[in-house]
Amino acid sequence: MILAQMFGPSALVWDGVTILPAALDPKLKKGTRRGQSVLAVGDEVETERGQDGALSITAVAERRTYLARFGGEGQEAQVIAANVERAVIISSADEPPFRPAVVDRWALLARRGGLIPFLVLNKIDLVPLEAAEQMIEEAAVPLSHMLGSALIGTGMEALRDSIQGTASVFVGHSGVGKSSILRRLLPDTPIVTGEVSGKTGKGKHTTTSARLYPLPGGGHVIDTPGVRSVSLGNVSASEAAEVFPEIRDVGPCRFATCTHRTEPGCAVLAGVKDGSIPEGVYARYRKLLLEAEVP
Repeated sequence: MILAQMFGPSALVWDGVTILPAALDPKLKKGTRRGQSVLAVGDEVETERGQDGALSITAVAERRTYLARFGGEGQEAQVIAANVERAVIISSADEPPFRPAVVDRWALLARRGGLIPFLVLNKIDLVPLEAAEQMIEEAAVPLSHMLGSALIGTGMEALRDSIQGTASVFVGHSGVGKSSILRRLLPDTPIVTGEVSGKTGKGKHTTTSARLYPLPGGGHVIDTPGVRSVSLGNVSASEAAEVFPEIRDVGPCRFATCTHRTEPGCAVLAGVKDGSIPEGVYARYRKLLLEAEVP
């Protein structure tokens, strides 16, 4: 069984064919698992059926992979999806505008948990195609990516094919259209959403909790609520460098513990100076480190 959704003391589980209701054992909701939340959508769970025929979740298996957001010092990591292979990072060309720094944060969290990050730039119907392509090029986004539009269907078939037979999680900033894309991919499946503030008129189909949706040809996707900020927790220089190939693949620095900020003999700083590392990429690397250091 796979945990498909949680709400209070109740849950939904997927047996590979059907989504079923189940109750959570109160003991499973106490404490943490190695600093992570005990239960998350995507967890493989054991269930028992009571005399009344109702299912109860009694145990949870070790996670192979995870995607987690991190709080402040001493707080547990909030796992929003477990045992998935790919993190599909949804961004938008406009409304809201494309934010490469948010993509960087999700990419770091994905790699930290053993996932492969992949970018989908949605809402390309709102800008000229050349402008959307230029956004990706100028931002030097270091990920495999595709352009698409949930509104007019561009790229949706290719996205469906790419996640078929896999376990994926959709993440992104509020209002980028994750649930709208999911509706395109699963036209016959009701997508559970809620309303947001009417002041902006945006994000009318807003996911309120993580939910697993089986894919018709095998595999599943976990839809997650849109967020306004992405907390990283503690980030090392080497972890931040992994997000940017231009920095990750540069020659060795004089010091093995180099943070690529002020140290003498830094190969990254030399690369920025000679132009082999774009200044914009380096600025985003510094931004990741700086934001992770802020309490």
